[in-house]
Amino acid sequence: MMVFIENPNLLIKEFNEVASRVQKKAFITIGIEIQKDEIDNLISYRQELSQLKEDFKKRKLENEANLVYCIDNSLLALQYELQMLVNIKEDKMSEAWGNLVNAQVIYGTVVRNYPFELESETGYLERLANYEKLLFPNLFFQSAGGIIKKSHCSICNEKYGKCNHLKGRLYNGEMCCRVITEMELEEVSLVDNPANKHCRVLTIETDGKKIDIMTLREVESENDKESTNAQQCITAIAGISSKLEVNEENNNQSNTEK
Repeated sequence: MMVFIENPNLLIKEFNEVASRVQKKAFITIGIEIQKDEIDNLISYRQELSQLKEDFKKRKLENEANLVYCIDNSLLALQYELQMLVNIKEDKMSEAWGNLVNAQVIYGTVVRNYPFELESETGYLERLANYEKLLFPNLFFQSAGGIIKKSHCSICNEKYGKCNHLKGRLYNGEMCCRVITEMELEEVSLVDNPANKHCRVLTIETDGKKIDIMTLREVESENDKESTNAQQCITAIAGISSKLEVNEENNNQSNTEK
């Protein structure tokens, strides 16, 4: 990776080659073992990128560190896409949905922060949106609203709003997030277009049976996954999960910090 410190343009060239190779395997017909191998390759390569970003940060090369963040997270989105396809083949539909949403959120941060003009800013997001339309049923979502009482900036740890850092922007290779440490939950509503697509209704009850919306299979009562999904909803709204919190530009913000 030392050569990339001397010439970051080579990193862009290599990224394009890696991304092209991965996208050729992002089809439902590709062998699951091939897709799993590619996921492992991506994880290994991204570990090297993480070290490269730290090297740029130490040298105070902010633009280069931000570039590595965008490249790393572009590949992470592709990794989530492959994992979604693997999940579907393994009949893990909830996990497949979660990985699709992760890919959408992660690549959204890249589009907003990439230091150069992208050939197609929305092309990959449209690809992910098509997965959502073609592979998954219509879902029902929840949105939580509340009063933010305490929060701070993830970059400088100052009280949020008192510094010059902006949520969703990159600073020396790190994403600025509003870290919410205290929040009073006021309500949870059913919505069509949620800030967090992880926060969804999992089951419906019909004829005395509880049915999984994703698979239409009957599920047992007291399904542990339901509490997990509810916690995901509250956690992301509260900003504990920084990557999801970044995407909450309009989170029913009756939220008022005191």
